[in-house]
Amino acid sequence: MSVAYDVLARAAARIGYYAPNDPEPGSEAGRYWAARTGQQWLAGPSDSVWWCMLFVSMCLDECGQIDAIGGFSFNTDYTVNKVRQHPDAYFVSVYDAAPGDVVIFNWDGGGTDHVGFVERNLGGGVLQTIEGNTSSGSYGSQSAGNGVWRRVRSESIAYVIRPAYSDSSTPTPSGPTDITALQRAVRAEADNIAGPDTRSRVYAVCAASDWAGNQFPFGVAYTQAVVGAVPDGIWGDASEEAHDACVEAVQAAVGAEVDGVWGADTNARVNSALDSAEQP
Repeated sequence: MSVAYDVLARAAARIGYYAPNDPEPGSEAGRYWAARTGQQWLAGPSDSVWWCMLFVSMCLDECGQIDAIGGFSFNTDYTVNKVRQHPDAYFVSVYDAAPGDVVIFNWDGGGTDHVGFVERNLGGGVLQTIEGNTSSGSYGSQSAGNGVWRRVRSESIAYVIRPAYSDSSTPTPSGPTDITALQRAVRAEADNIAGPDTRSRVYAVCAASDWAGNQFPFGVAYTQAVVGAVPDGIWGDASEEAHDACVEAVQAAVGAEVDGVWGADTNARVNSALDSAEQP
C-alpha cells in the first residue's frame, strides 16, 4: 500500500467516531497530541478544542509522515504557512486533487476554518473527503461537529495541499483521452463533450465503488441504468457484477489497468480525461 493510502486507511478506520461518546475525556486526536507534545490543553474538552487539524496531524504522524506538511499543527492557517515554506509540499488545484491530499476550508472569508483528507476527486471541483471534528450531514457544525465522517464537498475549498509523502506515490493524471470511449462506457451520448450528463454518470459509477462504500447520490435505479443493470432499485449481485464490468470499460477507455477496481490511478485518469475534453 502506498503511503497516501496508508494515511487514508488510518483516517477511514475512524469514520463514525464521535468524541462525546468516547469513554475517555476529550477527543482521541487531542489526547494523542497532548501525550506527544506535553501540551495537556490539547486533550480537550472536545467542544472547546477544535480538533480537525489534530486529526489530520495524528493520521499523518501514525504513518511517519507528519513532516510531509511541515510538522505537527493544531491550526489550519499555521499549516498553510508551513507548506508555503516547505521545499517539497505544495498547493494544487481542486481539479487536480488526489487521494491523500489535505484540503483546507474557509467558510466565511476570514482565517481558514477546517481541514480533512481528500479520499476521492469526483471531478468538476467536487471532492470526497474524510474529516475530523465535523458533522455527518449538512446540519450541525462543520468545524466543530465532534465526529469523523466521510463528506462530499464542492464549496468553500480554500487550499488543496499535496503533502511531501516519503514515497512520492500520489498519482499523477494521464494525458488526453478520447472522451467518447468513456461516454460509451457509462452509456452517455457519445458527443465528445464532457457535459453535466457525462459527469453525473461517471460520478455515479465512482460513488457506487467499494472504496466509496456503495453510495448512490442519484439513486440506485439511476446507477443501475448507468452500469447496464435492470433499474429495479435493488442493488444485488447482478447490479454489482454490472458495476464491475462498467468500471472495467471505464478503465479501458482511459488507459488504466483493467481490474474492475476504481482505485487511485483510475480516478486520476478519469479526471484527466474529463478535464481535457471539450466543455459544454
